[in-house]
Amino acid sequence: MRFDAILILGHRLLPGDRPSDDLKRRIDCAVRLWREEGAGCMMPCGGLTPGRNVTEAEVMRDMLAERGIPRDAIRLEDASRITIENVVNASRLLPKGARVALVTSDYHLERAMDDLRRAGIDAVGVGAETPPGPYRDAMFEKERVISREFERLRAAGLTEDEISRLIVERVQARLIQENGFPKL
Repeated sequence: MRFDAILILGHRLLPGDRPSDDLKRRIDCAVRLWREEGAGCMMPCGGLTPGRNVTEAEVMRDMLAERGIPRDAIRLEDASRITIENVVNASRLLPKGARVALVTSDYHLERAMDDLRRAGIDAVGVGAETPPGPYRDAMFEKERVISREFERLRAAGLTEDEISRLIVERVQARLIQENGFPKL
C-alpha cells in the first residue's frame, strides 16, 4: 500500500445536493488511484455549504461506496468550507508523517498543494483532468487570482486563520449578493 490516506477535496454541490462534474471527476480520479496504488483510507473533505442539506464529504462518501470503496475505509472531514480549512482539518485527523495523496481538480492542484505544505503535510498531488475549454481557462485564472491574494495577505502579516476567515467572509458576501444564500 503506497498511501496511508487519499484526501479528496470537495466542490460545491448543485441544487438537490447533486455532485458537480468537477466533483465527479475528483471522485473517479481518487478511485483509480485507490485501485492502482492502494491506501489505508479515503478522506473526502468538505462541509455544509449554503442552501444544501448534506455535506460535500457525505455526498463523496456515497459516491465512493457506489464505486466499490468499503465504507469502513472512508473517513470524513466534514467541517470545512474552503481549501485551507480542508487541509487544516484533515491534518488533525491524520497521524504525523502519514503518506498522503491529494486529489483535486487540475486547476486547483497547485494552490491546494501549497496549503498542504504550509500545514506540514508531505503529499503527492493528483489532479483530476478538467476538459479543455472556457470553463477550464476561467478556473485556472481564478486560482491564480486567489493565490496572489493569499500571498498578499500573508505578506501583510495575517495568519492562516485570519486569511481563512477573511476569504470565507468574502465568498459569503459574494454568494449572498449573487444568489441570496444565507450566511455561513
